[in-house]
Amino acid sequence: MINHKKLKAPIFLNNFLLRMLILALISPATVWAGIEDEVIEQVENTQEAKTVVRKNKGTWLPVPIPVSNPTIGTGLQAALLYLHPQKSADTTIPATTSGIIGMYTNTESWFAGGFHDTNWQEDLYRFRVIAGTGEFNLDYFGSSEGSFFRDNPVPYKIKGDVAITQLLRQIPGTKDLYLGMRYMYIKSTIEFDLAKIFPGYPGLPALDANLTNSALGVMFAFDSRDNSYYPTSGSSAEIVWMRDQEELGSDFEFDKVTSYYNYYIHITDKDTLALRAALAFADGDTPFYLLPTLKMRGFANGTYRDNSSLSGHIEWRRKFLPRWGFIVFSEAGSVADRVQDLYDAEDIVSYGGGLRWQVTQDKKLNLGVDLAFSDGNTAVYVQVGEKY
Repeated sequence: MINHKKLKAPIFLNNFLLRMLILALISPATVWAGIEDEVIEQVENTQEAKTVVRKNKGTWLPVPIPVSNPTIGTGLQAALLYLHPQKSADTTIPATTSGIIGMYTNTESWFAGGFHDTNWQEDLYRFRVIAGTGEFNLDYFGSSEGSFFRDNPVPYKIKGDVAITQLLRQIPGTKDLYLGMRYMYIKSTIEFDLAKIFPGYPGLPALDANLTNSALGVMFAFDSRDNSYYPTSGSSAEIVWMRDQEELGSDFEFDKVTSYYNYYIHITDKDTLALRAALAFADGDTPFYLLPTLKMRGFANGTYRDNSSLSGHIEWRRKFLPRWGFIVFSEAGSVADRVQDLYDAEDIVSYGGGLRWQVTQDKKLNLGVDLAFSDGNTAVYVQVGEKY
């Protein structure tokens, strides 16, 4: 069987049924490398722009969102949201929201899709569905530590369709704990330009493959943050286990677990310390584009990927004026073939800072610009909301 994830230079042409997907507005988000996380993150960022007061009648809201990162380039994401009429007198319950989203960047990468986010029975059940199509021009950095392609990235194009749906139920006797299921379907085409890979052989035809991922899994979520826009206390966590297999219509058979834990410390009325730990691992015939990656700032998503990844993040956030603030952060992580090898693997470190401007006076929603450094690389990020 062809090993789709361990691409080596000497056997490049023999081992090439590469599959990759995209559709997630990379983030730090990664583009299909953890694509489902990226798509979901972009939808959540879009929804954070709901800076109008909910009323008893529905509200239409156009939302332009600048986007810039080293993975997909610089451009604009725009959304048209519909805030459904408020169903509950409890204003802490999330509003039902539907929307359509579009994005285009200077790398000629684009995405278009829609989503619906709702809850039932006083937030006892939470339901979300996301669907869309897109095309991204990216770089392949290989997989595993010390990959040949780390210093010689290969350009490729990936285009396809994605659909993600999840249903959560509040665990009885709790307020902030939810348990449920998630399904993800991705139909993608990945294309490598061989003439760019082997410049000494002009005229080589493009190499492409049509690939399908279909996965079903279980997820656990916890959220006790005091504010979803700009938390200053509390914590949030998520664990997702997904299974791709042929019986579900997938071209692959593998398991993947992704998890994170965020903790927020209120220092003063102006200062907050945000901490994050993230762990992911995969087992089986995992396509390279869904292998765990380091979702850190300072380099393109997908630069470091393998069967397992671990990262830690610390960020100091300070408000120096009512609507202005800055952040300083440091991040460290590693990737390895096995979880038990993570602590002995190469340490990847990034650091940097950024400026924050609160978009409206009554909502702690920030427009942010970050500058990050890592191993000689410099990256600029523009986004709405915080990284975590």
